[in-house]
Amino acid sequence: MRGAAARRLPDKSGEGEWMKKLRIRFRHGEPAASLRHEVRSLLDPVCPPDTVEDALLVTSELVQNVTQHTGSDGELAMTVTSNEVLIEVFDGDRRMPVRQKPDARRIGGRGLLLVSATAQQWGTRMQPAGKVVWARIAVPAGADTRAAA
Repeated sequence: MRGAAARRLPDKSGEGEWMKKLRIRFRHGEPAASLRHEVRSLLDPVCPPDTVEDALLVTSELVQNVTQHTGSDGELAMTVTSNEVLIEVFDGDRRMPVRQKPDARRIGGRGLLLVSATAQQWGTRMQPAGKVVWARIAVPAGADTRAAA
């Protein structure tokens, strides 16, 4: 299931707040490149370049965690508003991710450190058939964001 949708939400100012959503399933072991392309296509028209790059980094790390540390397929869900980008990655493994301390003798293991350093917030929640790892990236106030018509 691939695709993005945009809709207008009412707000108190009458101007109309906007929201865009993306939901993509991915197979275990599938490279994150096609997902990054979809994310960039969603975000480029509505977010500043630094926010797009941060979201791409976080998306890559969370998707790679599924493909490297679980045996399940996954699903990427993204919700974008004028204030934030919410990235959620679902998988069928009930083991919670563990943020590891950096170790110069170990290759890898820094993904959640990067997510923690890049995202405004991140966390996990259990689902009946697995878990969701999520991250919120703030869109700077006053950024030149524009909703797709």
